[in-house]
Amino acid sequence: MATKKQQDAAEDERVDMGSAAPDEQSLSSLEEKYSEQMRQIFPTKIDLPWLTLKTQIDEQINLRPDFQRRDRWNNEKRSRFIESVIMNVPVPPVFLGEEEYGKYVVLDGRQRLTAAYKFLSNELRLEGLHVWKELNGLTYAEIKKKGFAATIERRFLPAILLTHESSPEVKYEVFDRLNTGGVIAEQMEVRNAIFPGPFNTMLHELSADHSFRRLWGIPNSQDPVALERNVLYREMGDLELVLRFFALREGSLKGMRFKDRLSDVMSKQNAAFKKDATLQESASATFRQAIANCVKVFGDGAFKLKKAPNKTANRSAPYADAVMQALADRSTASLTPDAVVRIRAAFEELCTLNQDFRNAIEKGTNGESAIKNRISLARAAVDKALKGGKARGTTTRTTTKRATKK
Repeated sequence: MATKKQQDAAEDERVDMGSAAPDEQSLSSLEEKYSEQMRQIFPTKIDLPWLTLKTQIDEQINLRPDFQRRDRWNNEKRSRFIESVIMNVPVPPVFLGEEEYGKYVVLDGRQRLTAAYKFLSNELRLEGLHVWKELNGLTYAEIKKKGFAATIERRFLPAILLTHESSPEVKYEVFDRLNTGGVIAEQMEVRNAIFPGPFNTMLHELSADHSFRRLWGIPNSQDPVALERNVLYREMGDLELVLRFFALREGSLKGMRFKDRLSDVMSKQNAAFKKDATLQESASATFRQAIANCVKVFGDGAFKLKKAPNKTANRSAPYADAVMQALADRSTASLTPDAVVRIRAAFEELCTLNQDFRNAIEKGTNGESAIKNRISLARAAVDKALKGGKARGTTTRTTTKRATKK
């Protein structure tokens, strides 16, 4: 049974990442907008020979270990995988995406390929084997000396390759559908694999910002074990939160579904950053300014939304959208002590008295109308607060209590 401390920690870690808007089916999506292009997908089944697998990884397959955030295999898990290969147990295929001709990125199966690479590089000493106990404690080189390497080298690792001609958007859609069946993990992990580039690199850098991590309850630690105890970090939710900021700068989904808008921004911004490196510096500065302003106005509870009396205030991504966008373009000098008091009061009124704002952060929150409403209302509230007054409409829509029936 969980202790009170563990329950409190779990409550504190819980984050509302928003929800779909079932009443907004008329929105176009990438799948509809680019139907002809997106239906062009070219999968190829291949077998990767263990005899040359290390060379292929060195020269052609980018494991991108710096971007690995899911549960990592320990050496015992890696060893058990090697044992399965020795036993010729069928293993699931790895999925590779061709970034450019002859160069591949791992879309799914990074743990298997990493285990293989460490083993073939003699970085892994086998342990915890149950069937081939005789191999415990040995490296690949030592196994080779015993004349047993051929048992491994004659094996093949199955792979499915999505060739260069396949569009990034359709690659995402394929793996998102696979995710529905539990084959791979979170949507942001898929985007992270499919949309490598300078914009994605910036998302990783900004997600490590100390103030950002503090606001979202992520440990400011260099210890990967400590970090991966945090669900938000482990599932790349931190990257999605940074991405949301840039995707919603215009306060709109631009006619797309929410998940398509996030993917579209990653794809286009990667290309834009490659053409103009100065864009990254400007974008990064805007994000850090927004975070700094949130801390200055609201402190560590900037993104916490209290939904009911005597309930824990959980962090809310939809609420954070409103706060971040409303404060992003404000100068630090404008946030005087009096202005801070007025801004805090304005958001208090939005959250308690404005039913439009309340709906926009609680119902169908990842839909177009909810996004437009909460961001425009928040920006208007901050504009008025900085001018010394209240935002028009912050108290016009209130929840009317019905008379109690006798």
